[in-house]
Amino acid sequence: MATFLLASIPVPAHTTNPLPFAARLVERGHRVLWYAGRAFHDRLAAVGAEPLPYARADDFGGEELDEHFPQFAGRSGVRLIARAFDEVFVGQAPARVADLRPVLAAHRVDAMLCDELMYGVGLLSELTGVPWATFGDGPLPFPEPDVPPFGPGLLPVGGPLGRLRNRVVGLAARRVVFRAAQRRYDRVRADLALPPAAGGVLDASTSPYLHLHGAVPSFEYPRRRLPGHVHWVGALRPDPPAAWSPPPWWDEVVGARRPVVAVTQGSIRPDVTELLLPAVRALADEDVLVVVTTGAAAPEDLVGAYGGPLPANVRVAPFVPYDLLLPHAAAFVTNGGYTGVTLALAHGVPLVHAGSTEEKAEIGARVQWSGVGVRLGTTWPSDRAVREGVRRVLRDPAHRAAAARVRDEMARHDAGTEGALLLERLAATRAPVLRGEVPLPVPR
Repeated sequence: MATFLLASIPVPAHTTNPLPFAARLVERGHRVLWYAGRAFHDRLAAVGAEPLPYARADDFGGEELDEHFPQFAGRSGVRLIARAFDEVFVGQAPARVADLRPVLAAHRVDAMLCDELMYGVGLLSELTGVPWATFGDGPLPFPEPDVPPFGPGLLPVGGPLGRLRNRVVGLAARRVVFRAAQRRYDRVRADLALPPAAGGVLDASTSPYLHLHGAVPSFEYPRRRLPGHVHWVGALRPDPPAAWSPPPWWDEVVGARRPVVAVTQGSIRPDVTELLLPAVRALADEDVLVVVTTGAAAPEDLVGAYGGPLPANVRVAPFVPYDLLLPHAAAFVTNGGYTGVTLALAHGVPLVHAGSTEEKAEIGARVQWSGVGVRLGTTWPSDRAVREGVRRVLRDPAHRAAAARVRDEMARHDAGTEGALLLERLAATRAPVLRGEVPLPVPR
């Protein structure tokens, strides 16, 4: 039996996405310790993991991010990314190292796993020699000359001009967007008596031993130089819910004779006027059944914003398991979180993507590039833009065909099982785990 230490920032997606990895490791007889925000401890314990609380690190799980980080209010795109990397992701690294050093001293940990924003775990690996892995639940971060730099949501442009653009934008990103984060990261390393890093701060977000990426190549820009330790594992799909009570209108979804349009604004953005309200207004007179999951907001917030009873074709719930809803959906309107996007594609559902905050511009660019949906390019779309986007994905078979190609590629993966097998290899060898080294089962 091996002991694994998982660590995740206190954001719903980054903490729930690796649950299948933990569940499969526990089922295979391993011990899983998990350093996470207290708001998530019950669901971690439900899969057999042993939750560990933050002590010195800032636990903002279960809170509205705009209230916890008022300095981020009004910021979006690269400005938000720059400040969040500096103050939160890299800025919390010393506290995470301080929290986790006693854990490694008290337990014989064989390997660690964290999300790409959990700076500190990689530093701890350098300090202790315990190998670490990362999982990717966002756009693939590895730079290449033909791939646009992370941040502004640029599409690939071929040839010398495209490579020149990428080089110029990448240089600007390093010197401007990530300058403060880089300086902080360099100071953190010096304070820990670690030598200067060979690469930049973004390079430090992923493990050099093993990276489990929650997608497939058809939903990423073409790669020629992908490192051998990067493994595509398909969508990070949650296990079926142990207990979920369908809403009274669920039979309408299952037996729908008109297209079902699923609408979500994700788990961290509570302002229903961003996307939910425009979508409800846009689709009120369309011959579709609209299923809205409010996530961070409450259904009552949407009713209040609408100013009265919702349209007759709208159904609302705080949460519906995507793996139960999406098999019935003909379109998915989303503010662009990677988890929802990849789960929709795992079911072959085309997308209407709205969202420019966090890393959503990058995700929207991939939606556009791969042809799996329509990119609206804004966090605050108009009613008309949403309506036209939904009409396009319902009427244009090219979007559904592109989503089906991604679905078929994802069907060849079981992320939880593959991740567990690869993590076992890392724990056993304490060396980089390269593609093709570990026989992986093909789901039936």
